[in-house]
Amino acid sequence: MPIVQRHIRIEAPIRRVWDVLADVPGQPRWMRDLVRVRLIGDEPVGVGSRAIGEVRMFGFRQSDPIEVTAFEPPYRYVVKHLGAFRGSGEFQLRTLDGGRVTHMSWREELRPTPAAIPGAGHLFGSASAGRFLEALAGWSLRRMDPLSRPVFELVFRADLRRLKRLVETGRA
Repeated sequence: MPIVQRHIRIEAPIRRVWDVLADVPGQPRWMRDLVRVRLIGDEPVGVGSRAIGEVRMFGFRQSDPIEVTAFEPPYRYVVKHLGAFRGSGEFQLRTLDGGRVTHMSWREELRPTPAAIPGAGHLFGSASAGRFLEALAGWSLRRMDPLSRPVFELVFRADLRRLKRLVETGRA
């Protein structure tokens, strides 16, 4: 999938935006397709933290394991996606208007793996499926890239609007 990047201006101090953003188990409050998130371990979120998100897209549910690769409060937060969609996601925040406003940037680069095909993931893990089916699935998914980008852009734009509303009003 191509890189998708969205920006938003949030009428709140950077620390308040960061507190909502870095609340990993709370992210389903503003990420529509994220059903729930479970942190692995009891340590505070930071570099090396892992979590498993349950994502629902187009009526299908998939696991989205992530690992935090950068965590620089309250400015930058980066994750690596390790599931059916591989790649990275990065949030960057900066203050505007003397600290009363926050500019947030969200950048994702996600590449579907054959496991991203609903109901077919188990086939590609079996020895009988062979490399041919995996290559065919990869080819098919790459052909879908131009179609998936606009969908992901709409999803991210809506999610950022929900985040903005949650931070500014307390309601998603």
